[in-house]
Amino acid sequence: MKRFFHSILIGGLVLALSGCTWFGQKEQSLSGTIEAEELPIVAEVGGLVTNVKAEEGSTVKKGQVLAEIDKRSYEIGVAEAKAALEQAIVRVEEAKAGSRDSAIQKGIAGVQQADANIRLAQARKKQADAGIARAREQLTQAESQLKGAEQTLLYQQRRVREANELFAKGAISRKDLETQAETASQAQTQFNQLTAQVAQAQAAYRSAGEDAAAALAQTGTAQAEQAGAKADLDLLKEGSTDYTIRALLATQQQAQARLDQAILQVEKAQIKAAADGVLLRSSIEQGEVAKVGATLFTMMKENRLKLVVYIPEAQLNRVQKGQAVGIQVDAYPGETFTGRISTISEKAEFTPKNVQTPDERTKLVFAVTIHITEALGKIKPGMPADVLLPDQGGAQ
Repeated sequence: MKRFFHSILIGGLVLALSGCTWFGQKEQSLSGTIEAEELPIVAEVGGLVTNVKAEEGSTVKKGQVLAEIDKRSYEIGVAEAKAALEQAIVRVEEAKAGSRDSAIQKGIAGVQQADANIRLAQARKKQADAGIARAREQLTQAESQLKGAEQTLLYQQRRVREANELFAKGAISRKDLETQAETASQAQTQFNQLTAQVAQAQAAYRSAGEDAAAALAQTGTAQAEQAGAKADLDLLKEGSTDYTIRALLATQQQAQARLDQAILQVEKAQIKAAADGVLLRSSIEQGEVAKVGATLFTMMKENRLKLVVYIPEAQLNRVQKGQAVGIQVDAYPGETFTGRISTISEKAEFTPKNVQTPDERTKLVFAVTIHITEALGKIKPGMPADVLLPDQGGAQ
């Protein structure tokens, strides 16, 4: 009988202890760093910056002019395109009225010029393809460096939190605490610099692709011009025909397209905000020369902050898309803000080695992206944050 009551007593203690653990761990926390959804604003045309109208930290609206590039050369291009269009119109009218024999030599020269334009466009396309290969290599290298810098930053930020706890307990000196904080600050600076480099590399890659597309389009235009020039020569030699007039009308349409393109270049000389938000960085000043594809500003989309954390495979059932979670940051102790899970990675990955203990390094985790929906005026990019998830008993 004593053995029976002894077994009951042990079983009750086990249940009591397990109940304490269950109710004592109502929430599980995951850590990450607040990130902004950044949007680079790239120069689509080059030239001297004549005016910068927005400063770092200012709030801007979509379509607001941030800077202006000297547009005089582009306005000259508009004037030239208008003159070319007028010439094309006159040639069509002349063809309809009948050609003059004295214009044959001019027609031969037009064919020769068209041949030269084709060769020039083909050379430009070859050069642009080489530029794409270089830009792709630089982008890959920059992204690789940024990934390493991000891992280092997360590691150093965790070390700062640990150092704060040790300092509070008197385990380390203030000097050690400040040294660790400085190391984390340097990691943040390195991460910011590499982020900017990746944005520049992406812009350069896009610019190289645009150059290649432009060269290809130029080749097609030159070939069309060649066909038009040959048709003109035939017209001059044999007299106007319906087919020749149609060719000249096509040339007129091309001239109109060039005019439209020239007008668009003038419009692009005004650098405008692509969305509502806040300017994070300005990379240009009045008097500097902007290059095509260069990132002039980097802005943060309005009210778009996110947090990426990694949840172990065994706890994946705690999260689901659209689920509301709690977010805590060191700057506002005791306050819990609301976020909502927007995406959960479909593919598992190994826990980053520099942010976990050796025993955890072999665990599989899933990336969870959380969009912050509350206190957007308080929470800032770069803040370390903890995400609170309900335990399995409280998960919905």
